[in-house]
This record gives sequence, C-alpha cells and structure tokens, in this order.
Amino acid sequence: MMHRKSVILTYIAVFSSLSIILAIIRAEVPFPPLPYLKFDFAEIPVMIVFMLGGPIPALFTEVIHWLGLTFRSGWLGPLMKFLAVVPMIIGFWIGIKVGVKTPQRHGGMGSMRIFILGIIFGIIMRVMVCSLTNILVLLLISPNYLLYAEVMLRAIGISVNSPLDVLIWTLIFTGIFNAIHVPL
Repeated sequence: MMHRKSVILTYIAVFSSLSIILAIIRAEVPFPPLPYLKFDFAEIPVMIVFMLGGPIPALFTEVIHWLGLTFRSGWLGPLMKFLAVVPMIIGFWIGIKVGVKTPQRHGGMGSMRIFILGIIFGIIMRVMVCSLTNILVLLLISPNYLLYAEVMLRAIGISVNSPLDVLIWTLIFTGIFNAIHVPL
C-alpha cells in the first residue's frame, strides 16, 4: 500500500511539473474564431494522471498546475483554466462510473464505449461550467474581453448588432472550443 501511495505522489509531482512547463513554454494553438482561447497541451499530463491514478490524484495535479500558473501570470486566466479542467475531470470520472455500471445484453459495456462515455460527460461538464464562468467574466469581471470578442467576430464575418449578440456568439464559440478541447 505504501508503494502505491509513493507512486501516486510521484505521478502528481512529475505531471504537475510537466503541466507547468508546457504552460510556460506556451505549448498551445489558438482557436481561430477567438484567438484568446488556446488549445493548451498542459492539460494532457493532468489527464494522464487521471488514467494512471484516478480522479483525486488528477485533481491534486490540476491544483498544483493552477497554483503554478497563478504565481506566474495573475489570477483570471489560470482560474478560468482551473474551472475548465476540474469539471472535465469530474465529468470524465462520472461518465466512466456510469459506463461501468451500465448493464449490456452480453456482459457489460466495452472499454472503448466507457472511455467515450467519459469524454461525453467531460464535455458536458466542461461546457456547462465554462459557459457560466464566461458569462460572469464577460459581463462582470472583464467586459473588455467582450469588446475584443466583438472585433474578432466581425473579422470572421459574423454580424453582431448588440452586446447580447456578441455574448451569445462568444458563448457558442467558447462552447465549441471547450467541446473540442476535451478529447484532445
């Protein structure tokens, strides 16, 4: 049992460090409609810990990743990242639990179906939480992002006639971004 705990602690230490390094070197690809959204490869080590050790070690890994980013670059971006990754981990875990307990006619659900169910639940949780947090940020905390989003939306040919249009289109594109980000 002690060996297992030390292995889990090693996973957390190594992969949270790797997440921070990937964030520092900006291993990311911008999402074209809203370039302030980035496909960030720093989430991959967190999900590797999830696969190796389960949801609790993955959550610890993400907390360390979040703290590292917060010390490096302020609070808003890292908090938004944290509030995207944690629901994804929880949703993935719930999806796997549901998949394992779902009876099938011929002996249960296969591993691939369970994994896909985890992805689906991860997407649902991440998109829901990120939509709510984006509403708060765009309307209350940092409305300048909404102005920037309006410029980006117009640049790609989307006609926006009111702040509500900008908010809705921004939430749609942010939801698409978050849905794509989970299986990556």
